[in-house]
Amino acid sequence: MQTDWFYTVWPFIGIGGAIVMIAILLMTDTFRGSPAVSRWRDPEWLAWLAVPLYWIHQFEEYSLPTIGLDYSIQEMICEKIGFPPYPECPIPLAFYPVVNIALMWFGAPLAAYLFRRNVLIGLSFWGLLFANGLVHSAGAIAAGAYNTGLWSAAFLFVPLSLLVIYASAVRGPYSGKVVGVAYACGALTHVLLFGGYGLYKAGVFGNTGLLVYAAVIGFTPIILAAIASRFFRPELLRPVPVQ
Repeated sequence: MQTDWFYTVWPFIGIGGAIVMIAILLMTDTFRGSPAVSRWRDPEWLAWLAVPLYWIHQFEEYSLPTIGLDYSIQEMICEKIGFPPYPECPIPLAFYPVVNIALMWFGAPLAAYLFRRNVLIGLSFWGLLFANGLVHSAGAIAAGAYNTGLWSAAFLFVPLSLLVIYASAVRGPYSGKVVGVAYACGALTHVLLFGGYGLYKAGVFGNTGLLVYAAVIGFTPIILAAIASRFFRPELLRPVPVQ
């Protein structure tokens, strides 16, 4: 599958960013909301952790052909939707970096930044990670085989998503309903992302429309969480110190 150079390079940019950001997360207090407690019990720090974790996942999903392994998520998606393999598959290759960069290079850091104003928005991308982890894991169990992105989804997304729920709602100061709705916003975004393929296949929009849809999906957890926030009392959404 012949691609533009950027389609090959962007996951490596992401993994470089992940290494740097994880070092900052673990070695400094830059992203901490409550320095008096463990990072792993600090919901604000955990909100930021979602960002480099997904960059690792993107690297696993999109770099394997480059390093010589015969696993292509683009080909897998085309097959699942019922399209022929590339170059005949009509999904523009630009879709994959657009949706992933919009989601995790822009949307997720913005959501984590907004944690200090709205906890529901701040945790919304964890719902996306949790849904992604469950989909990859269930697919691997059903097929009895590896699927592209499985290791990071199953061994990072699923357990750490459960940790965030524990740190935020079970042992933490936030309402279970707030955290549950935050996760629902991320999970619904995952559904809408795959729904975009169906709309494209049905001819609802073409290549340009699909790319616009991808860019909007990048901020959909924030949009959904902002709408959902209107149904909660403001004091339930404000961050509070973790004891």
